[in-house]
Amino acid sequence: MIADTHIRPPGPFGRILILMERERKSRFAGGLLGYFWAYITPVVWIGLILALFWYLEGTPPIDAGLEIFVATGVLTYVIFRQTVTALSRVLSAQRYMRYFSDVSENDILWASMLLEGFNFLVTSLLIFGGLTIFFDAPLPASFPTVLFGLGLAWMLGCGIGRFVAIGCQLSDTFARFVPLALRPFFWLSGIFYTAAELPARAQDLLWYSPFMHVTEILRSGYFLGFESNFAEAWYPIMVAALFYLASIPLESFAKRHRIMRGRL
Repeated sequence: MIADTHIRPPGPFGRILILMERERKSRFAGGLLGYFWAYITPVVWIGLILALFWYLEGTPPIDAGLEIFVATGVLTYVIFRQTVTALSRVLSAQRYMRYFSDVSENDILWASMLLEGFNFLVTSLLIFGGLTIFFDAPLPASFPTVLFGLGLAWMLGCGIGRFVAIGCQLSDTFARFVPLALRPFFWLSGIFYTAAELPARAQDLLWYSPFMHVTEILRSGYFLGFESNFAEAWYPIMVAALFYLASIPLESFAKRHRIMRGRL
Protein backbone atom coordinates (compact mmCIF):
# COMPACT_ATOMS: atom_id res chain seq x y z
CA MET A 1 0.00 0.00 0.00
CA ILE A 2 1.46 3.36 -1.04
CA ALA A 3 1.24 6.07 1.59
CA ASP A 4 -0.60 9.20 0.61
CA THR A 5 2.03 11.92 0.60
CA HIS A 6 -0.34 14.63 -0.56
CA ILE A 7 -0.51 17.49 1.94
CA ARG A 8 -3.90 19.10 2.13
CA PRO A 9 -3.89 22.90 2.11
CA PRO A 10 -5.14 24.49 5.32
CA GLY A 11 -8.78 25.49 5.56
CA PRO A 12 -10.01 29.10 5.69
CA PHE A 13 -9.33 29.47 9.43
CA GLY A 14 -5.89 27.89 9.08
CA ARG A 15 -5.01 30.25 6.24
CA ILE A 16 -6.07 33.24 8.32
CA LEU A 17 -3.90 32.09 11.24
CA ILE A 18 -0.91 31.69 8.92
CA LEU A 19 -1.52 35.13 7.43
CA MET A 20 -1.85 36.64 10.93
CA GLU A 21 1.52 35.22 11.90
CA ARG A 22 3.07 36.50 8.66
CA GLU A 23 1.58 39.95 9.20
CA ARG A 24 2.74 40.00 12.81
CA LYS A 25 6.32 39.17 11.88
CA SER A 26 6.46 41.71 9.06
CA ARG A 27 4.91 44.56 11.06
CA PHE A 28 6.57 43.93 14.40
CA ALA A 29 10.08 43.15 13.24
CA GLY A 30 12.83 43.66 15.79
CA GLY A 31 11.65 41.38 18.58
CA LEU A 32 10.47 43.00 21.80
CA LEU A 33 11.43 46.45 20.55
CA GLY A 34 9.05 46.04 17.62
CA TYR A 35 6.20 45.16 19.97
CA PHE A 36 7.11 48.12 22.18
CA TRP A 37 6.68 50.58 19.32
CA ALA A 38 3.39 48.98 18.34
CA TYR A 39 1.84 49.84 21.71
CA ILE A 40 3.54 53.13 22.49
CA THR A 41 1.53 55.21 19.97
CA PRO A 42 -1.63 55.56 22.10
CA VAL A 43 0.51 56.21 25.19
CA VAL A 44 2.22 59.12 23.40
CA TRP A 45 -1.14 60.51 22.25
CA ILE A 46 -2.54 60.36 25.78
CA GLY A 47 0.62 61.98 27.20
CA LEU A 48 0.50 64.88 24.72
CA ILE A 49 -3.18 65.60 25.39
CA LEU A 50 -2.63 65.40 29.15
CA ALA A 51 0.23 67.88 28.83
CA LEU A 52 -2.09 70.21 26.92
CA PHE A 53 -4.80 69.91 29.60
CA TRP A 54 -2.28 70.56 32.36
CA TYR A 55 -0.82 73.57 30.53
CA LEU A 56 -4.29 75.09 30.02
CA GLU A 57 -5.28 74.10 33.58
CA GLY A 58 -8.25 72.20 32.21
CA THR A 59 -10.44 69.83 34.19
CA PRO A 60 -12.64 66.96 32.99
CA PRO A 61 -16.34 67.80 32.67
CA ILE A 62 -17.33 64.81 34.83
CA ASP A 63 -16.25 63.52 38.23
CA ALA A 64 -13.27 61.52 37.00
CA GLY A 65 -9.50 61.73 36.99
CA LEU A 66 -8.08 63.69 34.10
CA GLU A 67 -5.77 60.84 33.05
CA ILE A 68 -8.49 58.22 32.74
CA PHE A 69 -10.93 60.69 31.13
CA VAL A 70 -8.45 61.46 28.37
CA ALA A 71 -7.52 57.79 27.97
CA THR A 72 -11.14 56.71 27.42
CA GLY A 73 -11.41 59.26 24.62
CA VAL A 74 -8.07 58.73 22.92
CA LEU A 75 -8.13 54.94 22.99
CA THR A 76 -11.35 54.57 20.99
CA TYR A 77 -10.04 56.86 18.26
CA VAL A 78 -6.62 55.18 18.16
CA ILE A 79 -8.18 51.70 17.89
CA PHE A 80 -10.30 52.87 14.96
CA ARG A 81 -7.51 54.74 13.19
CA GLN A 82 -4.87 52.02 13.57
CA THR A 83 -7.30 49.39 12.28
CA VAL A 84 -8.17 51.47 9.22
CA THR A 85 -4.49 52.27 8.60
CA ALA A 86 -3.46 48.63 8.88
CA LEU A 87 -6.19 47.48 6.49
CA SER A 88 -5.39 50.22 3.98
CA ARG A 89 -1.84 48.88 3.65
CA VAL A 90 -2.17 45.14 4.08
CA LEU A 91 -3.27 44.20 0.54
CA SER A 92 -0.23 45.94 -0.92
CA ALA A 93 2.09 44.57 1.76
CA GLN A 94 0.81 41.01 1.19
CA ARG A 95 0.39 41.33 -2.59
CA TYR A 96 2.57 38.31 -3.33
CA MET A 97 0.33 36.10 -1.21
CA ARG A 98 -2.55 37.00 -3.52
CA TYR A 99 -0.88 35.10 -6.37
CA PHE A 100 -1.82 31.84 -4.63
CA SER A 101 -5.27 30.68 -5.66
CA ASP A 102 -6.13 29.50 -2.14
CA VAL A 103 -5.48 32.94 -0.62
CA SER A 104 -8.16 35.58 -1.14
CA GLU A 105 -8.28 39.27 -0.36
CA ASN A 106 -10.85 38.44 2.31
CA ASP A 107 -8.41 36.06 4.04
CA ILE A 108 -5.72 38.75 4.13
CA LEU A 109 -8.11 41.43 5.38
CA TRP A 110 -9.58 39.24 8.12
CA ALA A 111 -6.11 38.25 9.28
CA SER A 112 -5.26 41.94 9.67
CA MET A 113 -8.58 42.66 11.42
CA LEU A 114 -8.07 39.89 13.97
CA LEU A 115 -4.47 40.92 14.57
CA GLU A 116 -5.64 44.47 15.28
CA GLY A 117 -8.32 43.09 17.58
CA PHE A 118 -5.66 41.29 19.61
CA ASN A 119 -3.50 44.42 19.63
CA PHE A 120 -6.28 46.63 20.95
CA LEU A 121 -7.00 44.20 23.79
CA VAL A 122 -3.34 44.26 24.84
CA THR A 123 -3.12 48.04 24.42
CA SER A 124 -6.28 48.64 26.48
CA LEU A 125 -5.05 46.34 29.24
CA LEU A 126 -1.67 48.07 29.40
CA ILE A 127 -3.09 51.60 29.40
CA PHE A 128 -5.98 51.09 31.81
CA GLY A 129 -3.85 48.87 34.03
CA GLY A 130 -1.02 51.41 34.05
CA LEU A 131 -3.37 54.28 34.93
CA THR A 132 -4.91 52.22 37.72
CA ILE A 133 -1.49 51.43 39.21
CA PHE A 134 0.36 54.72 38.74
CA PHE A 135 -2.49 57.25 39.06
CA ASP A 136 -4.75 55.30 41.41
CA ALA A 137 -7.53 55.43 38.83
CA PRO A 138 -10.68 53.46 39.71
CA LEU A 139 -11.49 50.20 38.00
CA PRO A 140 -14.29 50.23 35.40
CA ALA A 141 -17.78 50.28 36.83
CA SER A 142 -18.89 47.77 34.18
CA PHE A 143 -16.25 45.65 32.44
CA PRO A 144 -18.70 44.26 29.83
CA THR A 145 -19.77 47.77 28.78
CA VAL A 146 -16.15 48.93 28.51
CA LEU A 147 -15.29 45.90 26.40
CA PHE A 148 -18.37 46.51 24.27
CA GLY A 149 -17.33 50.13 23.68
CA LEU A 150 -13.82 49.12 22.67
CA GLY A 151 -15.28 46.43 20.42
CA LEU A 152 -17.47 49.03 18.70
CA ALA A 153 -14.37 51.11 17.93
CA TRP A 154 -12.73 48.01 16.42
CA MET A 155 -15.88 47.18 14.42
CA LEU A 156 -15.92 50.69 12.95
CA GLY A 157 -12.27 50.28 12.03
CA CYS A 158 -12.96 46.93 10.37
CA GLY A 159 -16.01 48.08 8.42
CA ILE A 160 -14.61 51.38 7.20
CA GLY A 161 -11.13 49.88 6.89
CA ARG A 162 -12.27 47.12 4.51
CA PHE A 163 -13.92 49.71 2.28
CA VAL A 164 -10.77 51.85 2.41
CA ALA A 165 -8.55 48.83 1.66
CA ILE A 166 -10.42 48.05 -1.56
CA GLY A 167 -10.58 51.72 -2.52
CA CYS A 168 -6.82 52.09 -2.07
CA GLN A 169 -6.33 49.23 -4.54
CA LEU A 170 -8.39 51.07 -7.13
CA SER A 171 -6.95 54.56 -6.85
CA ASP A 172 -3.67 56.05 -5.65
CA THR A 173 -5.45 59.38 -5.20
CA PHE A 174 -7.95 57.74 -2.84
CA ALA A 175 -5.09 56.14 -0.88
CA ARG A 176 -3.45 59.55 -0.40
CA PHE A 177 -6.76 61.13 0.62
CA VAL A 178 -7.53 58.62 3.41
CA PRO A 179 -5.08 59.99 6.06
CA LEU A 180 -6.44 63.50 5.48
CA ALA A 181 -10.03 62.30 5.81
CA LEU A 182 -9.31 60.57 9.13
CA ARG A 183 -7.89 63.64 10.88
CA PRO A 184 -11.17 65.52 11.54
CA PHE A 185 -12.61 62.53 13.36
CA PHE A 186 -10.07 63.13 16.13
CA TRP A 187 -12.06 66.24 17.07
CA LEU A 188 -15.44 64.56 16.60
CA SER A 189 -14.86 61.61 18.91
CA GLY A 190 -15.43 63.30 22.28
CA ILE A 191 -11.85 63.16 23.53
CA PHE A 192 -12.04 66.58 25.15
CA TYR A 193 -15.72 66.79 26.08
CA THR A 194 -18.96 64.92 26.71
CA ALA A 195 -22.16 65.30 24.72
CA ALA A 196 -24.12 66.65 27.69
CA GLU A 197 -21.99 69.80 27.99
CA LEU A 198 -22.47 70.78 24.34
CA PRO A 199 -25.22 73.08 23.02
CA ALA A 200 -28.25 71.33 21.56
CA ARG A 201 -27.29 72.34 18.02
CA ALA A 202 -23.81 70.83 18.42
CA GLN A 203 -25.31 67.63 19.84
CA ASP A 204 -27.61 67.34 16.83
CA LEU A 205 -24.65 67.63 14.47
CA LEU A 206 -22.34 65.33 16.42
CA TRP A 207 -25.01 62.66 16.66
CA TYR A 208 -24.01 61.69 13.11
CA SER A 209 -20.44 61.00 14.26
CA PRO A 210 -20.34 57.29 15.19
CA PHE A 211 -17.16 57.89 17.21
CA MET A 212 -19.01 60.15 19.63
CA HIS A 213 -21.45 57.33 20.38
CA VAL A 214 -18.58 54.89 20.96
CA THR A 215 -16.77 57.21 23.38
CA GLU A 216 -19.95 57.92 25.34
CA ILE A 217 -20.69 54.18 25.63
CA LEU A 218 -17.16 53.44 26.83
CA ARG A 219 -17.31 56.20 29.45
CA SER A 220 -20.75 55.04 30.60
CA GLY A 221 -19.18 51.68 31.38
CA TYR A 222 -16.02 53.05 32.94
CA PHE A 223 -17.25 55.86 35.21
CA LEU A 224 -19.68 55.08 38.01
CA GLY A 225 -22.63 57.46 37.87
CA PHE A 226 -22.00 58.66 34.32
CA GLU A 227 -24.92 57.86 32.03
CA SER A 228 -25.18 59.08 28.47
CA ASN A 229 -28.58 59.96 27.04
CA PHE A 230 -26.84 60.63 23.74
CA ALA A 231 -25.25 57.33 22.74
CA GLU A 232 -27.00 54.70 20.62
CA ALA A 233 -25.10 51.46 20.05
CA TRP A 234 -27.03 50.58 16.89
CA TYR A 235 -25.70 53.61 15.01
CA PRO A 236 -21.95 52.77 14.95
CA ILE A 237 -22.86 49.12 14.28
CA MET A 238 -24.98 50.23 11.30
CA VAL A 239 -22.21 52.49 9.94
CA ALA A 240 -19.63 49.70 10.23
CA ALA A 241 -21.96 47.20 8.53
CA LEU A 242 -22.84 49.59 5.68
CA PHE A 243 -19.20 50.26 4.84
CA TYR A 244 -18.32 46.55 5.11
CA LEU A 245 -21.19 45.53 2.82
CA ALA A 246 -20.40 48.36 0.37
CA SER A 247 -16.85 47.05 0.03
CA ILE A 248 -18.05 43.67 -1.29
CA PRO A 249 -19.60 44.87 -4.61
CA LEU A 250 -16.70 47.32 -4.94
CA GLU A 251 -14.27 44.40 -4.71
CA SER A 252 -16.34 42.38 -7.22
CA PHE A 253 -16.33 45.32 -9.62
CA ALA A 254 -12.54 45.64 -9.36
CA LYS A 255 -12.00 41.92 -10.00
CA ARG A 256 -14.49 41.80 -12.85
CA HIS A 257 -12.75 44.67 -14.63
CA ARG A 258 -9.27 43.43 -13.65
CA ILE A 259 -8.28 46.67 -11.92
CA MET A 260 -7.40 45.17 -8.52
CA ARG A 261 -3.70 45.90 -8.11
CA GLY A 262 -1.44 43.02 -7.15
CA ARG A 263 -3.75 40.34 -8.54
CA LEU A 264 -2.99 38.37 -11.73
